[in-house]
Amino acid sequence: MDETWDALLAALPPATADLVRAPDALVRGADPDVVRVVWPHQRTVGYGLDVYDRHLDLGFNRGAALVADGLDGGLLAGTGRSFRKVAVRSADVLADVRLPALLRAARAE
Repeated sequence: MDETWDALLAALPPATADLVRAPDALVRGADPDVVRVVWPHQRTVGYGLDVYDRHLDLGFNRGAALVADGLDGGLLAGTGRSFRKVAVRSADVLADVRLPALLRAARAE
């Protein structure tokens, strides 16, 4: 049992908690050995999931390199020096067939 994960989910509205669970399952499916670090107070999950009231950002610390290498499939947004993200406003975004390949490319980066 992960108490910090449970604390984060318990503090969210049910629909948002369900939305948070979906990318977690996707990330863990792409990399079963991923380390998930949860900061409930900041509403952040350490592998790159920021939780807002109406959406989530699935973040990629070296996302700009993935874009430059053509590995993002057009999914990543952002203008910073290295960080890019996928805005998740519904679980439908996570059903995109390009996302697992993007997660694997990020893991290999």
